[in-house]
Amino acid sequence: MPTEVDLKLGLNLEIGSVPVALDVEIDSQSAQTTYTFDGCVQNAVIPLGEFIGYVGQQFGVDVQLPPELNLHAEIDYLVGQVIYTKPTTGNPTTELGAAGKFELSVYDDTYSFTFYADTVISSPAPATGNPYVIGASIDLDLDFAKLPLVGVIPGFNDLTLTNVGFSYTKEAAGADKPVEFHIPQVSTSDNPLYTRQDPSAPNKTNYSIDSKGNKQTFNLTKGGFALTAGFTKKSTGEALNNFALPMALPPTTPPPVNPPPAPFYNGNTSPPGGSVHWININKTFGPVDLKKIGLNYSQGEATFGFSAGFALGGFSLGVEGMTITFPLPLPGMPAGNTVSFDIQGLSMDIKEGNLEIGGAFLKVEEDGVSSYYGEAVLQVATFGFKALGGYTPAHDAPDPNHQGKTLHIPPSFFLYANINVPLGGPPYLFVNGLAGGFGINNELVLPTLEQLPTYILLPHNAPAESGSAQSTVTSVLPQLQKYFLDMPGEYWLAAGVQVSSFEMINVFALVTVSFGVDFQIALLGNASMSFPTGDPAPIAYVEIDVMASYSQSSGLLAVAGVLSPASYIFGPFCQLTGGFAFYIWFGGPHQDDFVVTLGGYHPAFKKPDYYPTVPRLGINFSLGPIHVTGGSYFALTPAMFMAGGSMSATWSIPAIKAWFTMGVDFLIAWAPFHYEADIYASIGVSADLGLFTINLHIGADVYLWGPAFGGRADVDLDVISFTIHFGAEASTPPPIGWQDFRTSFLPADTGSSQSTNRSRRMLAAAAAASPAETNIVKASVPSGLLGSGVEGFNWIVDPDQFVIVVNSTIPVNQPKWVNSEGQTVDVSDDVSAYNATPVDVENGPYLKLGTKQATYSATQVWNPDLSIRPMKQDNVQSVLTLQVSKRAASDPPGTYSQPINTLSIQPQTASSNAAMWLKNPDKPSPNDPALVPFSLTGFQLSPIPRNPSSVNNVPLIQLLFQKGNEAYYSFGSAAVDTRYQVTATLPTPDQLTIKVSGQAAETLENDNYILSSLEDKWVVSQRAAILDDLNTNGFTTYTPQDVNLSILATQTALTDWPQVLLLGDDLAA
Repeated sequence: MPTEVDLKLGLNLEIGSVPVALDVEIDSQSAQTTYTFDGCVQNAVIPLGEFIGYVGQQFGVDVQLPPELNLHAEIDYLVGQVIYTKPTTGNPTTELGAAGKFELSVYDDTYSFTFYADTVISSPAPATGNPYVIGASIDLDLDFAKLPLVGVIPGFNDLTLTNVGFSYTKEAAGADKPVEFHIPQVSTSDNPLYTRQDPSAPNKTNYSIDSKGNKQTFNLTKGGFALTAGFTKKSTGEALNNFALPMALPPTTPPPVNPPPAPFYNGNTSPPGGSVHWININKTFGPVDLKKIGLNYSQGEATFGFSAGFALGGFSLGVEGMTITFPLPLPGMPAGNTVSFDIQGLSMDIKEGNLEIGGAFLKVEEDGVSSYYGEAVLQVATFGFKALGGYTPAHDAPDPNHQGKTLHIPPSFFLYANINVPLGGPPYLFVNGLAGGFGINNELVLPTLEQLPTYILLPHNAPAESGSAQSTVTSVLPQLQKYFLDMPGEYWLAAGVQVSSFEMINVFALVTVSFGVDFQIALLGNASMSFPTGDPAPIAYVEIDVMASYSQSSGLLAVAGVLSPASYIFGPFCQLTGGFAFYIWFGGPHQDDFVVTLGGYHPAFKKPDYYPTVPRLGINFSLGPIHVTGGSYFALTPAMFMAGGSMSATWSIPAIKAWFTMGVDFLIAWAPFHYEADIYASIGVSADLGLFTINLHIGADVYLWGPAFGGRADVDLDVISFTIHFGAEASTPPPIGWQDFRTSFLPADTGSSQSTNRSRRMLAAAAAASPAETNIVKASVPSGLLGSGVEGFNWIVDPDQFVIVVNSTIPVNQPKWVNSEGQTVDVSDDVSAYNATPVDVENGPYLKLGTKQATYSATQVWNPDLSIRPMKQDNVQSVLTLQVSKRAASDPPGTYSQPINTLSIQPQTASSNAAMWLKNPDKPSPNDPALVPFSLTGFQLSPIPRNPSSVNNVPLIQLLFQKGNEAYYSFGSAAVDTRYQVTATLPTPDQLTIKVSGQAAETLENDNYILSSLEDKWVVSQRAAILDDLNTNGFTTYTPQDVNLSILATQTALTDWPQVLLLGDDLAA
């Protein structure tokens, strides 16, 4: 049945000075009758909160809003619509909608808002009351076409951001049951009842809610307040996606009878003040891929953000986390005053024929500090350029070594580039590219052997280009943050070259030098070989990564390499694996330790944590039913030598399987020489006959030892096992004698080398005239040497600055000193005897330990236990006697008979070889200690430290830092003399009165901008005392007689009075 309009009425009137327009429409149908009431109010000033509450009360809705909403608003228009539907059967419903535009004054700022409300009133009402939604949005039309960078992207520049504001609902919403509401669409029309006598009449236009208009719909997943925003398509006016971010505001209280102006809310507000809240969208608008939208509100400012991609032809652009922040007042929260843009990441790529230009950067927030990492790439045919970089601005950070203090971290920056440019050269050394980089306040961390194949500075590990900044830079971000660290005062340089030889071998070598806090030099390299050259399926491909480095702080010289997993022989079905390493420690806690390994260690050897982990030299062959694996190793440590290998093979078809396994592990010790070996082999076959399976297995383990050679074989024939013994029984090797030990393990004396019979005859006469000089104990002068080679003297040294170091190849545990009385006394091992005050050298030298010198224990300086393992001698006493003598008055020239004590000696400790100096274990094991810690190897002799009562004039700047600028010096504030108090007043603009109280009582008057106080007797005496004190303590400054302030004290030289305060006190801001 067609719709019939029974009645439509209109009315214009003014209530006071407020224009009001009313419309009533009755729409009758067979199934129901609908009554529509429209009202419009224009140009009114009314408390917004009261109005919303009043409207709700007319329809039985109790709107409990925060009192902060009761703001005075100047309404441009306010329209309401009530649709009462009375069906033929069932309960009637009433739908209330309202919308308006008003100017809102908040803290002297005016904002234009749109108000909306929506509710459905059921009869009877639900137990929880009728649901409703009300809210407001700022009149914002953020045109994306006006944004930097992305504003020119087709499709994207047709979007605008609208309806940014807040909403409030009483409904208890949830993620599974959201509250859906619509922002009413307001339409305009000429008022047919307008008299047209006044062109500026406010009721010239009618505003009404258009129920058929374009609606923007929001889904709220939580009751209470929410921050809202939506998209509109400019070209069509179509409402696109809308978003709501739930948030909480202060608890509501009923408004007072006479409410004062709404104050700024000082309580705990809950609008999130942290990172942006992101909502996944994943929708496409033409060439634009909109991935996610972000919303946030904090301190009166709203933030809107998005991540999107754009692709058109060969051009692609990715934007990560682009945000705009703008003022937005909310109840109890005044608007901010900034408009700002931010972007978390950006990527771009252009591909056109043989040309490619691309890049990406990403902003990373960590501990409140923003760091920026990026990549750039340029490729033109065979010419290519790729760069990685990072920047962290200056910031303050907690000092890890001083709790409660902060350190100022200067800005750090690094850049590394790899350029693929064929520069030419002979075929055997053709240069294909260059590499280089540098770091400022940045530490370049070198990789371990395990990390070497994936180290980012090697050319095959550079990040691949991608369509977004996040995927491009994030792929290598963990490595950038791991290997490039902010480090004040640290710098590094890198330079490399990529070459090829006959297009068969390709080599990349990179030299890095780090300096500043620590000195470190390294060589990183990658080499690959393919044979035959140019074959798409070569029969062999080998790729190896190599690193050699030396660090001054750790004293470690390291050379290591590892085969790439891509290496193979015969074909990809036969893979090669393995690595090698050579580590030796010249300093640090592991001094004198070393390890050489090719393929790892003995299976029973538990390597120390600081030894490198090296993969087995191995082969992995898999072709059809045959699978073969094998591995081998070799290792040398200060205590032992180990080597071995293994191989296993399997042949398998559905019904039959056969296999064999074999291997050997050698463990060899020396002095005395001893070896052990474990050789094993097994073979088996299995046949599946359907109803049952037949298995046959034969194996044997052979254990060998020597000398004397012997062994044991354990044989397993599956059905029977037995053991066979052969050769000599296992026994402890016999000890060697002193002469053999000295010849094999101690340095030979100078002039008594183990030479041939012919050389001995040639040197016989010289040996008689020049006796052998021992090399077991040696001395050197690392500091203070003025000359050498002077006739009759070994060295000429500086008597005040010399350092003489005495070293013994044999560790010492009983050091002695011949004192000035000619008595031989023990040098104490007791830590408490060192660095004693005052200095006492009556019975022996002054005993000294370095500032950070570690000791064997809390009470002992060195390790007192000493053995000679090859000789099986335990509890050995090793005596080193030191004597320094001067020429006595009765001594002839060249004779020095008077021992002296006036020296300081410092013990020198190091780790010694356990195979030589550690006690023999009851049961030797591969995991026995390799080193003896804190062995005493000698002493450092130097002049006694002196503590002068005064020093010469020294520039102050040289006293602010210790050696190496390693000081924790920071200027806090000057000391203020608390004996005095100073106040200054201005009785008149041209008068200055200064009053001094406390230890002195002085009143100093100054007139006409003349500082006559400068020549007051008391002031002059105070100034003279300060200057005298400075000069007495070595500070170069004026004397009291040099200071002449007569002009300032007698003539008008000022245009305004100076600020007066105590010397050293802080100036007022």
